[in-house]
Amino acid sequence: MNRTFLFLLFLLVNIIRSNLIAEDVEFKEPYLDRWTYPNNSTPGSRGMASVFANSSNWDRMGQFVVGFQTSELIPIEKGVNNYKIDSIKVTLVTPGEPSFQYDPSYDLFETYLNEDSDPGRPIELHGAGYRNDYIGEDFLSRDTPSFSGGLRTVYPLSWDDDGNELDVSGNVPLGVESKPWAIGKIAGPEEGAYVNEEKDVIFEIDLSDPNVNQYVQSELNAGSLHFVFSSLHTANHQGGFVNFFTSDSPEHAFFGGYSPRMEIKYTIEPSEPQVAENFAINSIQIRDNEITLTWNQLQGSEYVLQSSSDGNEWIDVHSQTANSDNEYSISLPKEQNSKLYKVLKKE
Repeated sequence: MNRTFLFLLFLLVNIIRSNLIAEDVEFKEPYLDRWTYPNNSTPGSRGMASVFANSSNWDRMGQFVVGFQTSELIPIEKGVNNYKIDSIKVTLVTPGEPSFQYDPSYDLFETYLNEDSDPGRPIELHGAGYRNDYIGEDFLSRDTPSFSGGLRTVYPLSWDDDGNELDVSGNVPLGVESKPWAIGKIAGPEEGAYVNEEKDVIFEIDLSDPNVNQYVQSELNAGSLHFVFSSLHTANHQGGFVNFFTSDSPEHAFFGGYSPRMEIKYTIEPSEPQVAENFAINSIQIRDNEITLTWNQLQGSEYVLQSSSDGNEWIDVHSQTANSDNEYSISLPKEQNSKLYKVLKKE
């Protein structure tokens, strides 16, 4: 291969590498955090959100919907598959009032119908699924109902074994596993211990599931990321449910650090240039003050030669329609600054 061509290719590869975006970012509070419950009369304006279930039918009655405006820190519309997520950690803060029994492990649905071998119930994180064409931002409005026709308009999202979307609010009566994306972990208490003081509850999302990874990629590409927190802790007048501070809590307003927060480690890979299989630049030669480029072509096809000084912005410098299948060459004056060249075949 021509040495000059190799040099220009080296420049192009290094420019592409320099365009790769890799960051660790933290969102200190959400743009949306809303408690959803059939009898909730104050949507979106409560200082606490509780998660719990009805033990008579094991419905996840109290749920906590949280959304982060990722476009504030993460570029959007870079192509869904170009977002490579290394880790996502979401942190909620519980006051420990009322107290609840800590369980950092998943419980199979059968344990709610029979005996559970370990004490307590886990707190689960899922993505947000929607009905009636609602989207996350709609739930900023008090007028957006959390229930319609007896069904949740936003719900904890998972998938069945065939890959179909599933509302896991009632996974126990449905006889399916909820497949949580993350389970809340707390530093300090042993499994089965009662949590009765203020603690961070940390959810590290399992991105090994292709469906979860695709959901996160799509949300980042669009500019916001939404989750639903739920649990099958059973509530009664003495407690049993799990409370979390919201961004509307007085504690967050006065002291900060009490609202939901999220950390993401991610990379955005640049899109690979589309190269047609039936042609390529065969050579780039520099003689005196001229650069000569040669590529193969197909009769009747139109080709456009482009140049760039940085690999980001490209301008057309020549176009022509092939009148044969022979190679085509063009000579251009050599400029003082280095240039990159590429040829596009118009479809």
